[in-house]
Amino acid sequence: MIDGELFKMRDAAREKVDFLDVPVNFIIDQTFNGLSFESDLITKEEVIDFFNNKEVNPQKALLISNHKNAFLKTLEMVKNDIPMTENNLKDLHQILMENISNIGGLYRNVDISISGSNHTPPSHIKVYDRMKKYFDYTLAGPQGDVLEFIANCHLQLAKIHPFLDGNGRLARIVLNYHLLNNQFMPVYVKYEERKRYFSLLEEFKVNKNIKPFIEFLSELEMRSLKTVL
Repeated sequence: MIDGELFKMRDAAREKVDFLDVPVNFIIDQTFNGLSFESDLITKEEVIDFFNNKEVNPQKALLISNHKNAFLKTLEMVKNDIPMTENNLKDLHQILMENISNIGGLYRNVDISISGSNHTPPSHIKVYDRMKKYFDYTLAGPQGDVLEFIANCHLQLAKIHPFLDGNGRLARIVLNYHLLNNQFMPVYVKYEERKRYFSLLEEFKVNKNIKPFIEFLSELEMRSLKTVL
């Protein structure tokens, strides 16, 4: 059973490293892949240059800096036992949108559709109610299968799509918050895995089937664990 193997690997890894002491190379990979989902104009070399304080296109530098800062904020939150409340989630979104857009931290006030998806996010008039229910669930913490809980924290946020922009980046950063907050290592989805990732999101949004994503999440976690074992 993959869960049993995963938990054994996690326990072994925790004896070797502090999961909250995230290496710079991981943050570079997490930043590049997180951004490349939405803009293939940013290269990994540009992300590396930014981290090395080299000159990068100003607009790209903003995206990289904001993504890095949002991820570092989640590490700080976990280290200080700060819950992912509505205000803190909005603050994370504000960091992602800093100096890029004036919509940071503001729920959308229009209805939207997602290109290529058979799922339509809820009307903007339902966003506040959906997000209230979301936080009722997430702040209660795991009541059973911890991986299912973590997956739900990510998938439901992606499904509600509460902001006009940055929902995917935010949801993937929030995923790492909940992983770290439940004693797992952070993960990232590789650029070449994006089609599989989006198909699993679609499977959950349209068919309410969460199991394939949990299996994928387990694979991602095992990949992270193997880097320290």
